[in-house]
Amino acid sequence: MKFSCNGTDLANATNIVSKALAANKNIPILEGIRMDAHGDQLTLSAYNQEMYIQKTIKADVFAEGNLIVNGRMLNDYANKISFLDKIEIEKQLNNKLLFSFNKSSSEINFYDIQSFPSLGEYDSEDVVTIKESSLKELFECTIFCAAVNDSRAILKSCKLEIVDDVLEAVCLDGYRVGIARKKPDSFTGKFKAIILGKIIGDINKILTDSNDIVTIKKSGSTVIFDMGHTKIRTTTVEGEFYKYESSLPKNIRTEIVVNKDELEQCLNRAGIISREHFYNNIILTVDNNVLNIFSESEKGKVNENVDCKSVGDTVKIGLNNKFIQEALVRIKEDYVKIQIESATRPILVSRMEGDEYRCIILPVRMV
Repeated sequence: MKFSCNGTDLANATNIVSKALAANKNIPILEGIRMDAHGDQLTLSAYNQEMYIQKTIKADVFAEGNLIVNGRMLNDYANKISFLDKIEIEKQLNNKLLFSFNKSSSEINFYDIQSFPSLGEYDSEDVVTIKESSLKELFECTIFCAAVNDSRAILKSCKLEIVDDVLEAVCLDGYRVGIARKKPDSFTGKFKAIILGKIIGDINKILTDSNDIVTIKKSGSTVIFDMGHTKIRTTTVEGEFYKYESSLPKNIRTEIVVNKDELEQCLNRAGIISREHFYNNIILTVDNNVLNIFSESEKGKVNENVDCKSVGDTVKIGLNNKFIQEALVRIKEDYVKIQIESATRPILVSRMEGDEYRCIILPVRMV
């Protein structure tokens, strides 16, 4: 095997596939990155039993072949030489992979591909195509609501489903629910998949803000995200996802419209005190077009007021400050809408119009 490629392209590729390197050392082959040089392309692959990532870049291939190198070492080294326009890489007879550039060279041990799995081919009637930027926004607006350490896999997952001809993503952790919806370019079948949140988080780091099309295929318990140059395979989580609809406010007593930046500034200042509480408690009071934010601890007290437009009853409710802040960050508009049913029911944070993004937040006990 012998080829040459661009240093930046190689580093970008190793950065992407290294997200699927195995963390434990029980299966050494899964600590490696597979390299396949064929035609005019170099394909890198990694697999950790939860996710398979394959990335293809352009290369001048002089001799075709494949092998496996230690993934961490290859990724670290590729990033050190990412500034180079051209790197020559050649398989040596002594199980060494030779990297040559300018007047320098280095060697990394390699081993045969043995039983390293392939991505495989999957045909499916359940297919969704969507712009890469839209899929990225779907994930960014929901993944923060997935649990991290909960023993229940469903609470650590993200549900992707075609609902009313739109692609809906939902994550929840038992205290809040993130819901985002985007119109796909096309879909066939009844697409529905539940995928671990940490995998969705890794996929989101790979996605860009481009309008290139991502094809998502579901075949049995396998889901493929195909971006053309990058393909990601993962498996679904078994079980029934929780019905978030019952948490939506039904009999709204109070609706608030408030400037997002002004509210965020107040919450940031209130956070200096509220973070002293285990649940980051604040108390929101809405009365006569003023939203009051109050928090008190042994170390201090904060009392913030921001003008708003309120319709309905005066209301007082305890909330987790961090949860409100994280919901607001996902809204890119000047104003945000907050709907409240009662002090003991979840509130709804959303954009001014439509249902492309909504966040349900459970109240906390007022102290």
